[in-house]
Amino acid sequence: MKHKSLIMVAIFLATLMTSIETTIITTAMPTIVSALHGLSMQSWIFTIYLLATAITTPIYGKLSDQLGRKPIFVTGILLFTVGSLLSGLASNMMFLILARLVQGIGAGAVLPINHQHNYC
Repeated sequence: MKHKSLIMVAIFLATLMTSIETTIITTAMPTIVSALHGLSMQSWIFTIYLLATAITTPIYGKLSDQLGRKPIFVTGILLFTVGSLLSGLASNMMFLILARLVQGIGAGAVLPINHQHNYC
């Protein structure tokens, strides 16, 4: 029973992490745009993340049916984390947009796992 509880906590934390990132980016956007001098590309920071998530979610759903939920979930968390790290290291808007792409690809793996009821 403890094993299932840990799995549920990990899934809930991953969902929180991928969901709250939009709130964090929205709050920090004026500072980010000012620091990276990228007002003209501001909308791409949100768009690329949402687009990548929307495209990859059904793909990961199918892959999780074929390969199992755990490897897809772990891959998604790793990609999201790498994308987050790269976003934090971004020195220009194009790099930030590409990092957000990686982040969105990772987030796309978390969503289908959460909506499937057999976590173990």
